[in-house]
Formats: sequence, C-alpha cells, structure tokens
Amino acid sequence: MTQPDDYDHREEGESLFEWPLDSAGLRMGAGELLDHLFEVIQHLNHTDAWPLTILPPRWGDVVVDRERRQISAVCLWKRKPIKNHKED
Repeated sequence: MTQPDDYDHREEGESLFEWPLDSAGLRMGAGELLDHLFEVIQHLNHTDAWPLTILPPRWGDVVVDRERRQISAVCLWKRKPIKNHKED
C-alpha cells in the first residue's frame, strides 16, 4: 500500500510537451486551440495509463506552429502515485 509520505515525494518537473494539429486544429482560433489543449491535458490527467499529472500551461508557454502542424507547451507536471490493488 502507498504510504501518505510517498504521495508528497513523487517526482515532479517542467517539460516541453508537443501535440500534433489535425486539419480541424489548423482552422481553430487561439481561444479554441487553448480550450482543446486544456481538454487534452484533462483527458491525460484522468487516464490511468498516462503516468503524469500535467498542470495547464501559462499563456506565454504555448506555441502554435501551423507550418509544422503542432502545438507545444511548457508545463509543470508531477508523477502520479502508483496504485496498489489489494486482493481479497
């Protein structure tokens, strides 16, 4: 079982994350792209297979490169706790 202290001492950091822009994303305005980016981050944070919890980026830390068809953002993150399952 994970100890309470383990929860507070998980690895954390700041990294550049990159996501591809599909054809719909290429047509979106700045506000729509940010909304979509936040939805993607929220989805990853709720996905057990994704090992990190990502904080939404600050406005100045997001770069949309339509020519390269990608959006990138510098985000703070923290490793998710390892879930231990107790068998009955």
